[in-house]
Amino acid sequence: MQSTLFSTVSLMSPGIAMAQSTVAASSDAYVFDDNMLFGSGSLARFNRVNAIEPGQYRVDLFINGRFVDRVDLRFADQGEGDVQPCLPAALLESGGVLKSAIQSPGTDQCLVLGKAVQGASTAFDFGQMRLDLNVPQSLMLNTPRGYVAPQNLDGGNTIGFVNYSASQYHVTRTGNYSGSSDSSYLALNNGLNMGLWRLRQQGNLRYDNDNGSHWNTTRTYAQRALPGLQGEMTVGQGFTSGRFFSGMSYTGLEIASDDRMLPESVRGYAPTVRGIAKTNAQVIVRQNGNDIYQTTVAPGPFEISDLYSTSYNGDLEVSVVEADGSVSRFTVPFSAVPESLRPGLSRYSMALGRSRDLGDHDPFSEMTYQRGLTNSVTANSGLRVAEGYQALVLGGVYASTLGAFGLDTTYSRANLPNEGQLDGWMARLSYSRTFQPTKTTLSIAGYRYSTEGYRDLGDVLGVRESIRNHQTWESTSYMQRSRFEVSINQNLNDYGSVFLSGSTQDYRSGRERDTQLQFGWANTLRNNVSVNLSVSRQSTGSYLNRRSGNYNDQLDNTVSDNGVGTTRSAGTQETVTLLSVSFPLGSPARSNVPSLSSSVTHSSTSGDLYQTSLSGTQGADQTLSYSMDVSRDADQKQNVWSANVQKYLPNASVSASASKGQDYWQASGSARGALAVHGGGVTFGPYLGDTFALIEAKGASGAKVMNGMGATIDSDGYALVPSLTPYRYNTVAINPEGMSEKAELDDGQRRVAPYAGAAVKVEFKTRVGNAILVKAVRPGGEAVPMGADVLDENGSLIGMVGQGSQAYLRTEKLKGRLTVRWGEGTNEQCRMQFDLARQDVSQALIKLNSDCRRP
Repeated sequence: MQSTLFSTVSLMSPGIAMAQSTVAASSDAYVFDDNMLFGSGSLARFNRVNAIEPGQYRVDLFINGRFVDRVDLRFADQGEGDVQPCLPAALLESGGVLKSAIQSPGTDQCLVLGKAVQGASTAFDFGQMRLDLNVPQSLMLNTPRGYVAPQNLDGGNTIGFVNYSASQYHVTRTGNYSGSSDSSYLALNNGLNMGLWRLRQQGNLRYDNDNGSHWNTTRTYAQRALPGLQGEMTVGQGFTSGRFFSGMSYTGLEIASDDRMLPESVRGYAPTVRGIAKTNAQVIVRQNGNDIYQTTVAPGPFEISDLYSTSYNGDLEVSVVEADGSVSRFTVPFSAVPESLRPGLSRYSMALGRSRDLGDHDPFSEMTYQRGLTNSVTANSGLRVAEGYQALVLGGVYASTLGAFGLDTTYSRANLPNEGQLDGWMARLSYSRTFQPTKTTLSIAGYRYSTEGYRDLGDVLGVRESIRNHQTWESTSYMQRSRFEVSINQNLNDYGSVFLSGSTQDYRSGRERDTQLQFGWANTLRNNVSVNLSVSRQSTGSYLNRRSGNYNDQLDNTVSDNGVGTTRSAGTQETVTLLSVSFPLGSPARSNVPSLSSSVTHSSTSGDLYQTSLSGTQGADQTLSYSMDVSRDADQKQNVWSANVQKYLPNASVSASASKGQDYWQASGSARGALAVHGGGVTFGPYLGDTFALIEAKGASGAKVMNGMGATIDSDGYALVPSLTPYRYNTVAINPEGMSEKAELDDGQRRVAPYAGAAVKVEFKTRVGNAILVKAVRPGGEAVPMGADVLDENGSLIGMVGQGSQAYLRTEKLKGRLTVRWGEGTNEQCRMQFDLARQDVSQALIKLNSDCRRP
């Protein structure tokens, strides 16, 4: 409403309301029968649909059911009590109404929709402050579903923030590995938003007994959305997309299209890391020799799906460091997926910079462009240039009833020390299809073949640097001849689902074939009993190590005529089989029911492992989770007992774990959270995504943030919403439960559509003060007519008199004056005072009587 001092509700009882509000059988109009009122008064002015008083209102505007914006509109009386919203022509155009369909005989700042647009109508829900405009579709712009008008996007506010994740790990060992060790880890993701510009810095600090402390800056960069180009600019340390050329980390400038700006109906990538831990273990993920992720996992299967974007060069190297000191390693390969674009849509990228992790900061440039030509054909192109290197890619995607086929051909020319100028081709063929009759999805099948002279830029830079340092360069793409990969998913309906994935690649220059194969089956039986079976096999071929002639090795070493020594590193093979069963210990319909799971793992190299765990959650909001685990390593003949607990607090999450084995005991603790620095101070909250919201609701301390990971409004009136979806409408809501009785919300829900990376400040209006139930007493004891308007000292309408001549108010003032009006004449209104000087203001609701006299 208009006043910031008072709020009001009608106090009609349900029975009276039902008797008063009836709908005539022959008309859509509401009819209030004044004969059913006790005492005097009249509600006849409400005998029409959506009856409201003229004035200024903030409403949620919808056109044909699609949210447009939250706007302030004036509602004006068009005559005979017909109150209609004044709609500016510019507002209708921004909502998608064709300019040619808008008729504005007078001013275009106050159009009545029914007169301005033929066949259009309005409907206003006063309770929800929602205004619906219904416009014939032929008079609307043709916009795709999920479209957000550029003028409705929120660039956010000037806010700085810090994400932190800290952990402490301790293990004491006896026997062959006797001793104690401690490891500390702190990851920081810092940011500063200024308009559309956003600065980011990611780094981590690691400390252990053996190596001391080491700070690693993962990435520092600035980004800005470019709405006119439907893209984004990155300055600083970034990564090329890896869509056609191998991804590279660089320091420089990139301008690339952002598919998130497209509507959902018209439109990326970090691999999920899966593995198995025997104990409470540390999982370290590396790429190109850099630690990019570290966490502690409980015994059993684990899944890491929250990596920062890593779609660039190099497979992920995953190390699982067990509590007993043993380490297992595996790799997660990366491969780009072919994509088809709709007709008329394009995707581009332009990068200029210096390599960061490969070579000697060599300059390079790269350009790629994709264009959807028809429903079936997408054209791809790209160019990469560096000193002594050029590469050109041409290709496309063809979509048909047989599936989607992708073919890209890349030509490269490179100058290498000791080899001179080399040139060659690399062809990549891919295929994707879902076979509907059998519900079989061939997610991606790809084949890549390279001629002997083809070189990737990353390998060229690596070889040059290795020769300068008298070292040997090895990578999964260097001297690769061919690679084949496939992933198949099959839905078996009541029998669950199966998947099969694998890859194999062979090389030149004496390196043997690498092969990975995974098979899995999963099903959920009655009573939520889940069964999973998986088999994986990884084979890494042997390869030659080459060193310069001064290399001295006591192993089997041969020296060729050119003075280069070689040794062969043995390959490895391992097959791992896992069978697991889990089920709830109680009725699945009940909340907080713990579950029991058991698994058997067989490895061809490390034997059998048996695990059983009990896990569950506690609390009404399930903010406490726990697990207890026991495992048996048959090969090592030892048992391991472990326990984990995690608690989600309003401003952070904390966890602890401990385990005991035959020759060790281990304990760890971690904390994760965030803080935001803004004009109102510092606000703490859960871990923040790249796009988030800061809520300001003064006086609403204690209220809960919906979908806020347990966040509540703090004593200063602020809270953090951890994550928003960019370029989409997001609902930000507050649950008033927990608020002070001296405050109430004007509205508890807002909608925002942020740019990517924006930190949006969302303000909620609150009314703080004493709640008063005033009974207006007229001379002679006559009651004020029900339905009379109540106005504050500024003449703003703040409510209506309900049953028993009573009105509900909330105000910060201890005294004031109100006007009660039930007609236009001076004899149809009265004024009354309220004074709380002698009242107990600690009460939740203060009741008082006040004489209401004619002005």
